[in-house]
Amino acid sequence: MKDTKAYIALESLTVYELNRFGKFINSPYFNINNSLTSLFQVLDKNIRADKTTELSKSTVWKSLYSNTSFDDVRFRKLCSDLLKLIEKFLSQEQFDNNSLHRANYLLKAVSSKSLEKLYSSSISTARRLSKQQLEKTASYYYYQYQIEKNLFSLTSEFEKKAKVKSDTSIINISDIAHNLDIFYLAEKIKYQCSLLEYRNVVTIENDKILFIEDILKQIQNMDFESIPPIAIYYQIYLTLTEPKIETHFQKLKELIDEYLSIFPFDEAKGIYESAINFCVKRINTGDQNYLNELFELYQYGLEHNIMLIRNEISPTSFRNICFIGVRLNKYDWTENFIHSYSAQLNSKYRKNAVTFNLARLNIYKKDYNKVIEYLREVTFDDVVYELSSRAIQVVAYYELDEIDALSAYLSSFKTFLRRNKKIPDRRKNNYKRMIEFTQKLIRLAPHMTKEIKKLEEEIQDSENFSDKKWILEKLKELQGLPVG
Repeated sequence: MKDTKAYIALESLTVYELNRFGKFINSPYFNINNSLTSLFQVLDKNIRADKTTELSKSTVWKSLYSNTSFDDVRFRKLCSDLLKLIEKFLSQEQFDNNSLHRANYLLKAVSSKSLEKLYSSSISTARRLSKQQLEKTASYYYYQYQIEKNLFSLTSEFEKKAKVKSDTSIINISDIAHNLDIFYLAEKIKYQCSLLEYRNVVTIENDKILFIEDILKQIQNMDFESIPPIAIYYQIYLTLTEPKIETHFQKLKELIDEYLSIFPFDEAKGIYESAINFCVKRINTGDQNYLNELFELYQYGLEHNIMLIRNEISPTSFRNICFIGVRLNKYDWTENFIHSYSAQLNSKYRKNAVTFNLARLNIYKKDYNKVIEYLREVTFDDVVYELSSRAIQVVAYYELDEIDALSAYLSSFKTFLRRNKKIPDRRKNNYKRMIEFTQKLIRLAPHMTKEIKKLEEEIQDSENFSDKKWILEKLKELQGLPVG
């Protein structure tokens, strides 16, 4: 029963949404089938009480029809009808939460019913709801376009009926055109940014947006800074096409600070991640100044809850924040973050995420015994955590001068890579190089100058791999050279 679409959909609802759906399904305007109401009540009780309890179709059927034998076809039809009601409820929720949508349909209804006495009040309502709208995305301007268009039609309709032509009857045509233009320009530049970002990841066929050169010229020639969706997406476009111009990113940060709160959560998160991705690219090209920029963006995201989805932080974001924290030697801040936000991790990933990130924190703090203590008995479900934790243990054993333990550990690491078929070859080769060079490193002694130089040159000429910088530092230490 729990794998049915109806149950999965209900399970995704919050307690408040379940309450509202209860009222929805009990309303005869939406539902007159009592069996559907009873089915919902059974499922609702199970969802609220104990989600781990098994719930078979036959058990649910008995709750509904105690004196009738189970009929699978009829039960499937009942579940299908419940799902349709859930879908209708979700659509209704979206409609109710969009005041501009409601204003548009009110104007359409007044016009289609020729309700002359509602003419003035419906226009006032549309204007009031427009002013109350806090979100100013591209869709805001589309709804404004629709409202102005409906107002124009409504005005024309009643003038025809009254056989009177007002001098101001077409004054809002410029408003119709303006809002449509803003929506069009904002959406075009937004998807041009998406296209540029996806080009770095996948090959896209027909990756040309029509009229984009003309649109860019139009934006450049207009006063767009007071129009949030155009201002922000054009700035993202500049960071993508002219990444070396520092002022583009600084301006994007200013716009995020000024406008991000007026975008809905999903879109705000996408804008925020564009700034994050820019910093990551700059760091990957060797610009370490962007470590601080990235750290500040992470702090901003945490303060404004942009990092949380349904009050949860993803293990990847958690790991990335911790990594930047330790890279900047902000050890106390990082440890506090780990403990403060561990509760926001999904319970499925919590133990792995907390253990790994505490271990990596202690690598940077050079408390290698703690690292071994954290990682010795842990098996990670996530292959990224597993590989990274093994690399961390290699460093810890070496720094503790546990060479015999390290030698055995490197052998077991190599066996793990060979046997694990889920690890991509490119990632395997990365860690194989680390193992190979570490095995060579532990065979060296300070007096072996020629062999040290040879290994140093070999590593320098090799492709990048995990802990390449660390092994080169250890070779410098063997030669008595300063590190850092």
